[in-house]
Amino acid sequence: EVWRIGVGRLWHARFNGVPESESTHGNEGARVAAFHPRGGEQLTMTTTRPEATEGTTLAFDTVNLSVSQGERSSTAQLTLQYRSTRGAQHVLRLPDGAEVSEVRIDNRIEPLRADGRDLTVPILPGSHTIAVTWREDEGVESSAATPAVDLGAPAGNITMRLTLPQNRWLLGTTGPRLGPAVLYWSELAVLVLFAWLLGRIDWTPLKTRHWLLLGLGFSTFNWPVLAIVVAWLLAAGAREQWRARMPWWRYNAAQVLFALLTVVALLSIVGSLPGGLLGTPDMHVTGNGSSGNSLVWFADRSESALPVATAWTAPVWIYKVLILAWALWLSFALLRWMPWIWQTFAKDGFWHSRKGDDIDAPEGAK
Repeated sequence: EVWRIGVGRLWHARFNGVPESESTHGNEGARVAAFHPRGGEQLTMTTTRPEATEGTTLAFDTVNLSVSQGERSSTAQLTLQYRSTRGAQHVLRLPDGAEVSEVRIDNRIEPLRADGRDLTVPILPGSHTIAVTWREDEGVESSAATPAVDLGAPAGNITMRLTLPQNRWLLGTTGPRLGPAVLYWSELAVLVLFAWLLGRIDWTPLKTRHWLLLGLGFSTFNWPVLAIVVAWLLAAGAREQWRARMPWWRYNAAQVLFALLTVVALLSIVGSLPGGLLGTPDMHVTGNGSSGNSLVWFADRSESALPVATAWTAPVWIYKVLILAWALWLSFALLRWMPWIWQTFAKDGFWHSRKGDDIDAPEGAK
């Protein structure tokens, strides 16, 4: 004989006696247990039906909230992918002052309107998508935040995007841990340390404040040019500090290299300044696909209310005024530094002929 017992999904079965020979799956996912008894063997089956656990009938699997911040208003779109075990009416709580412009359910426009903060949407059994678009009459200020939205049900895989206008200067962000980071401030701390170290070097007439001001300007739009200018100034100081006896060809080669470095540094300054004066500051924003004024946060779950992310900003004209003042300072600083650089270049002559004498190191030179 062969005994076969089908156990449906709603039942839990335990068998004692004859060992189970194999287990397969039948119709509608039922498990089929097979037994091959010998003469006189018995099989005892104990069945129970597990009690239903408490839980919600609605769950939002994916949430996408995109906010485009303008000067006088903002536009937000909330996209929800949900699963439900039954049909019902569900209330979404939108932020104060939200003017709903469009509601789509499974990409079909529905004539729904909000009652104050409450937007009632139909929930259908199965998996579906809801997209809600609204507008708020709030312009961008010193801080811009994602709207406070309460879904009224657990949600997971929450992505929030905040796009700031180009005339705002991003200073910092707060929100879920997986989000954008403004790296400029940590880089600025390193810059202050390097400015202090360079200020301790007496090869050049630059003090700590000069190195710091030089770095503050270039760091917001072009770090490579800053590196070239620093190398140029240090090379000028080193050339004057360490003058050793050298053959004519090495002296001429050093002259050519220093002249080329001077040309490259001056051209880099002239070529990069328009970008700094006319462009926007590069705050080195990174993290979770964020860049510039496009910020993205991610949260794994929420019990009901969505987390709020905030971006701290300032008008970009403040930056432009500061960078203009810095450019004027740099122009006058170069006028003061160029005579010193010229002296280091021409101190031992511009060029030495093959028959000329080698350069003698001054007393005390290294």
